[in-house]
Amino acid sequence: MEQLKFFSEYLHYMAEVNWLIISVLSFLVINLFFLRLQHQKNEKQTLKIISLEKDLHALANAAIGVGSRVLKVEREQRNKPTPANATEQFVSAVNQNMPVDFYNSSSQPYEQAIRMAQTGATVDDIMNVCGLSQSEVELICMMHRLDKAS
Repeated sequence: MEQLKFFSEYLHYMAEVNWLIISVLSFLVINLFFLRLQHQKNEKQTLKIISLEKDLHALANAAIGVGSRVLKVEREQRNKPTPANATEQFVSAVNQNMPVDFYNSSSQPYEQAIRMAQTGATVDDIMNVCGLSQSEVELICMMHRLDKAS
């Protein structure tokens, strides 16, 4: 009888141990599943961070390139004679009926602009071809229209 009681207690004990083992294993499996999901999420975030770092690096390089181009254009503009002075000289020469030196490099765009205006070119076309500002081209077109009217 004692052996039967011992065997019965042993089976009861084993049932509790089995339940405990199953619970622990279930807990471990669930934790492993969530750890795997977290690991996958971290990998995706790492790849996204790397991609964003590359994009940021490319944007920084582009900004540096644009900045250097702006500096280059500013240097070129400082070395050019001011267009306002060239325009004023040209307009005063035309208004005073003085001969304009068309071989002077500063007046060549104006000569071409006058010819284009006389042929009926648009303000935008003249601006693009001659590299003059809109106000300069409009003035040349206005003077040409005045010449035609008189």
